[in-house]
Amino acid sequence: MDLQKAFGTAMKGEIEGRELYRMVSERTDDPQARDVFKYLAEEENKHFETLEKMYHSTLKGEEINVPDLPRLVEFKDVESPIFSEDFKNRIGQSHFEMSALSIALRLERDAADFYKKMAEESSDSGLKDFFKNLADWEEDHYRAIYREIQFLEDEYYQKNNFSPF
Repeated sequence: MDLQKAFGTAMKGEIEGRELYRMVSERTDDPQARDVFKYLAEEENKHFETLEKMYHSTLKGEEINVPDLPRLVEFKDVESPIFSEDFKNRIGQSHFEMSALSIALRLERDAADFYKKMAEESSDSGLKDFFKNLADWEEDHYRAIYREIQFLEDEYYQKNNFSPF
């Protein structure tokens, strides 16, 4: 495995997630979602910073330090882990938020798949565990975003008169 390339690809993915979540946190008018997206942006930034340090260690030929990464956000509400019920009730013109959720879903799926692949390809047990943990983390984000889309989708379709149901 080319670790420099793997870390570079991973850092790019984390930047994309960070910037998407940062933009959504700044544009949404739902306070609950603003907080969740802010924390998601911070998590993606922590991932980026950690990967960047590991990348620079590989460039210098140094031993890679595999740190523990604390989670900043926990998805406790099973039905709607991101947006409030109030947001759902006024979702009609929330095209930006719904589009952002769809994009985030794809980013998280791609990240989880990438980290799973890196874990499988790694011969170092520390790196294998690190990548597996990142894959699990991104999978958790994916599940929360998927649940959120399920929570909002019917109402969004109905309010915009394009319900496929």
